[in-house]
Formats: sequence, C-alpha cells, structure tokens
Amino acid sequence: MSTFGQLIDRTYREYLRPVEEQEPLTQVANLDSISGGAQGLTSGGTTLKYKDGLFTPEEEELIGAGSVLEIDQELVMVEDINTVSREITVERGRLGSTAAEHTNDTDIILKPKYPRINVANAIGDQVIGLYPALYAVKKTSITTSSTQFVEMPAGTQRILQAKMDNSTSGSTTTVYSDIALELLTDFAGSTTDAAVQFPTAPTSGKTVYVVYASKFTRPTTEATNLNTTCGLEDFHEQIVMVGAVAQLLSELDVDATTQDYITENLEQRGIPVGSGERLRNALLRYYGVLLDRARREQRSRFPQGVELYGISFT
Repeated sequence: MSTFGQLIDRTYREYLRPVEEQEPLTQVANLDSISGGAQGLTSGGTTLKYKDGLFTPEEEELIGAGSVLEIDQELVMVEDINTVSREITVERGRLGSTAAEHTNDTDIILKPKYPRINVANAIGDQVIGLYPALYAVKKTSITTSSTQFVEMPAGTQRILQAKMDNSTSGSTTTVYSDIALELLTDFAGSTTDAAVQFPTAPTSGKTVYVVYASKFTRPTTEATNLNTTCGLEDFHEQIVMVGAVAQLLSELDVDATTQDYITENLEQRGIPVGSGERLRNALLRYYGVLLDRARREQRSRFPQGVELYGISFT
C-alpha cells in the first residue's frame, strides 16, 4: 500500500505534471558553513544554497525578489539571490506552508503550478470525504468481560462481523461462532466514545474477533501509510486522486498543456471529455464511476466471509 507521499507523487505523474512540462528546478546544496552532514536547510535558516548546473542562466534570471520556490511541502519567497555563490535569501513558510528542514539533494521548484502543499491538502480532504459513501474496514480483537460492555477503538461506526473463539481448553480443534454485538456510540463509559455490548453476559476471558466500519483518518505526514493509518485500500487510491484533481481544478485556471494531459488520461480510461464538456465535469463523472465500483466491491465483501488475523471465516 502507498504512503501519503507516494500518492502525491502519483497524482502529479498521472494528472498534473506532464514530463515535458516540468517546471524549472534545481536541488538543495549544503552551505559552505555546514560541514559533513546532509542537512542543506534548517527549519530556521534563511539562506538557501542551490546546486550548480541545473538552472539555466535564463531560469536564474526569473528568480527575482518576490519569486516563490517550493521545497518539499514548503513554499518560500525570494528576497535576494546571488547567482555567483548560488545562494538565495528567503522568507520561510509562505502561503500557508510551514518552515521545515530540507536535506541536501531535495528538489527546489521555481514557481510551481500546483504546489505540493495544495495537492497534499486536496488529497487529505478527499480521504476523509470518502465516508459515509465508503468506509474503512478495520479489525480488532476484544476480550469478553462480565461487565457486558467492552471498549472499541475510536471512530468505530458499525460492526460488520464478530466471531467468538469457543475452543475448548486442550482441544486440537478451534471452534468459532457468530456473536451479535450492539454498538454503543458516544458512550460515556468509554474513553474512545465507542463500545460494544453483549446480548447476554458472556463467559469472561473469551476472545472475540471483530471486523468493523470506521471513518477514514486524514494523513498527516508524507510517510503516513494510507492503509494501516488511514484505512484506505488499493481501490480507493484512484478515487482519491481523481477527486483531488477535480478539487484543485475548481480553484484555479488550468493551462492548456495540463488540460490536454488530463484529457488524454481520461480518454485512455474510457471517459471521453468531449469538446463541449468542462474538464472538471469529466473528472467528476469519472469519480462517480469509480465510487459506484468501489461501493459494489465493498458490498460484495459483507456478509460474505472475511479474514481476521489469517483466519478465514465463511
């Protein structure tokens, strides 16, 4: 499963950044005063050094006071540039971004068309916006208690399946049986605001394997695993990307090259844009197709068998 950063890269690759239209870029280099390490720009630094030979002389001339540069998800504003020493004085954390450390060899993009922070925010919006049309399928195990209710993870929205281990001690045969659980949300007796109640007081100490529906979690860093942390599955990724691109295009004018690139991409996927149809509408139509497909996929999994901790239930 992808990380958040990998999905951002894939969104650029498939929709927003044709290879032949890459914005001018160079890479972070170490300041002469920094020896040894790979750290090129600290979170508090205001002098940025860039590598020789990547910007053309014409591109360097475009970097004047007020120009915007992108490094990872941070946007910085140029205050001054020395093309001889290849050092730029910058104002950090501009346009809603946050100053951060950037290591040597990190790309520096001049005047990005679609800033990475904007793409990241749009993807994050789409991830949490999948619910309630779709839901994250998560798994946990709980232990029965004589108190009749047991706490569930925060965000639990619905119980999809529950199986109790009724194996006899010392037996070589494992026996599982269905058990009905009543979900209690906004439950004051639970620190997570979610708990399950057993229909009758069960024997204490029994293990119950639970599959439950949950809201998706917004990714926070580019290293975030979209499956284990956010609850996404592979078939969600294309939905999220298409929705994010549609969201981005609704907020700004789209250059002709990007329009052609996305149009070709959609036509290859069987969604012709048509000369009289706006690009965003075509993306939303494709989004609807993908969402319906995902709903059918999700419905087909329940109440059919699922796998918990490597145990297949049918």
